[in-house]
Amino acid sequence: MLFQLVGFAITGILAGTLAGLLGIGGGLVTIPCLLFIFSQTDIAPSMLMHLAIGTSLSAMVFNTLSASYSHKRKKAVLLSAVKPMLIGIAAGSFLGATIARMLSSGFLEILFGSFECLVGIRFLLPKKDHIVDTADLPPFWALSGIGFGVATFSTMLGIGGGVLNVPILHHFKVPLKKAIGTASALSFCITTFGAIYYLFLGINAPDTPLSLGYIYLPGFVLVSIFAFSAAPFGVKLAHRLPTKILKRIFGVALLIIGLLMIL
Repeated sequence: MLFQLVGFAITGILAGTLAGLLGIGGGLVTIPCLLFIFSQTDIAPSMLMHLAIGTSLSAMVFNTLSASYSHKRKKAVLLSAVKPMLIGIAAGSFLGATIARMLSSGFLEILFGSFECLVGIRFLLPKKDHIVDTADLPPFWALSGIGFGVATFSTMLGIGGGVLNVPILHHFKVPLKKAIGTASALSFCITTFGAIYYLFLGINAPDTPLSLGYIYLPGFVLVSIFAFSAAPFGVKLAHRLPTKILKRIFGVALLIIGLLMIL
């Protein structure tokens, strides 16, 4: 039990820091960590990935809230993008959770590992920053559709969607720091809806001690507390430090973790 508690605490610190630093919900870190911790218990193998996803999303609600609030104070959240995307997020999160419920734990592990490898490669590739101050956002309906697509995929894998939303917003000429701040707010919306859906969709799942639906309560509580506390530190780093080297290190780590999950 001590191993679990320490593991949940470390997972929360990593997830919260990365949420503030890179604008991601933390699922790219919490899912592999939770999967490893759960695999060391007597939880049924068929439940491992579903519990990891549900617990990750529910725990990320608080650290994405902390990160998005910190970015909002720095005026780095673009509400003109958040509002239309919220409609698509509400529907997409339900679809993603429903699809994940029908897939096996093993298939979700391979899918997540493959996606993690792709994200790792993206972090390693050089990217150009748009040196503009005015965003060129698409129409309301298009933003809602983007929110729907991102939320569907993100909720299916248990991530906050920031790793998708940041490059999408940046493509529409949103300055990088505002793209990160806005992605944090969108991640809060995705994780909130996703956590609710995983809670109710997992009510009839095989009974697992200390869990509610697809949410493992000890992991949810500890990861939430430590991630919430660490998120403002990540935001400070994002606004003070160049993150190129950190992104490269993170990219290599994601490639290794992704390959391990696939194998």
